[in-house]
Amino acid sequence: MLRIPMVVLVLLAALPAAAQDRGGVHRRDPSAILGQVDANRGCPMSATSVTVGLNKATGTGSSAQQQLATMGAGDPSGCHPLVSTQVVTGVNLALGRGSSAGQAINAQGPRGVLGTTTYTRGYNIGYGAMSSANQRILNQTGR
Repeated sequence: MLRIPMVVLVLLAALPAAAQDRGGVHRRDPSAILGQVDANRGCPMSATSVTVGLNKATGTGSSAQQQLATMGAGDPSGCHPLVSTQVVTGVNLALGRGSSAGQAINAQGPRGVLGTTTYTRGYNIGYGAMSSANQRILNQTGR
């Protein structure tokens, strides 16, 4: 009876280790990944985009509106970065009595051939009698 649980424990310990050995992008044909890397010669290896918006209405009855947009540069030669990172964050504050703050952030970035990382975060605060704050954040990757 002790053997069956030991076998299970050994398998449970071995499977994550085997998964770490494989890692990366899984495709049926490993040469396809090398083909993508070769096709990208002469192109940027990575692309990073950071968009940050800060909008505030702090006086009594004040109003503030903000609209931001970041568009990834399209490359007519067909280049795509191997790795893409895109960060979009917004802080929108309506801090006075009867104040209103509105913010819209649109970001469009490239999609990485091997990996794309996006990070989106918004902070939206309406503080004060009859204050209002609204925010819209859109973080997209291209094709």
